[in-house]
Amino acid sequence: MKTQVVYTLISSEKDYFLEELWVSLYSFRQFHPEATVNVLVDEPTRKYMEAFPKLCDMITNIVVVPVPENYNAKQRSRVIKTTVRNVIDGAYLFIDTDTVICKPLNDIDHLECDIAAVPDGHLLLKECMFPPIQSTNSIFNTDVSDSKYWFNSGVMYVADNERTRKFYQKWNENWTYSCFEKDQSQDQPALLFTDKEFGYVITELSGIYNAQVAMSLKYFADAAIVHWWHMSFIENQDYSPYFSLQIYKDVKRFKGLSEETIELIKHCKQSFASPSMPVGKEHIYFLFSPAGKIFNRIYKEGGAASFLMNKCASILRKIHKYTKKK
Repeated sequence: MKTQVVYTLISSEKDYFLEELWVSLYSFRQFHPEATVNVLVDEPTRKYMEAFPKLCDMITNIVVVPVPENYNAKQRSRVIKTTVRNVIDGAYLFIDTDTVICKPLNDIDHLECDIAAVPDGHLLLKECMFPPIQSTNSIFNTDVSDSKYWFNSGVMYVADNERTRKFYQKWNENWTYSCFEKDQSQDQPALLFTDKEFGYVITELSGIYNAQVAMSLKYFADAAIVHWWHMSFIENQDYSPYFSLQIYKDVKRFKGLSEETIELIKHCKQSFASPSMPVGKEHIYFLFSPAGKIFNRIYKEGGAASFLMNKCASILRKIHKYTKKK
């Protein structure tokens, strides 16, 4: 693979982002041991990484990016992410840390576009389960409903030219406004708005390069990069050591990769517990709702509340069945 790879990292003992990087980078090196890997960090993260020489040995360049000292960790992470293009020279493939690479990425070398990314949730913008149109319009006082896609920024191919450098400069400016003027620190609304400003220059990248299995299994079987982004609003995610963060907790505990962890990386597509069934759109809406979360907790914990809930459900089912007959 000739295209360089870029990760960004803001991490400390209090989180698992360094451990995520370790897992992702190890998986990448199984297929591309000679490729150039740049990790962009702030100074505290660089110092923290010194305690992990085995991780650092897999990195070609650790690049310290100056960031405002008053920014919190998330803000430091986003300001680096939205300025990568103007820090690194040459075309690159940006990869989020919460990923596992499952096959060679050589085809990335043949891309001829300016910027390429995968649609969020593998859906058209208007089909997104939680459409960002209204919130993005509110932040930037514009209408993005003509956008075809809401791109996921977890994996992005970026060429090196004047257009992409200006794009990133504007993305960073829009993110800064979104974060500090509108209290919205996510980078994707600003990415969507920037893409609109530039006349929609982001090209759709094949879903296998950012298989977002938290929301869709469509590209999971053929995935080159599995993106295990975490859904904090789901209470129990023990059906996978990636979603529950257990794999990253083990890396932190061992201060490295155990044989068991290496096997989980090599066979990440078989890491799900059984049973773990796919669910449809209607089920997802309910499970993510406040009602779904509290009903699941009550049912799981048992007791009087669980007994009453099941009794009420039985009565409601009979009432519904009776009224539907009329």
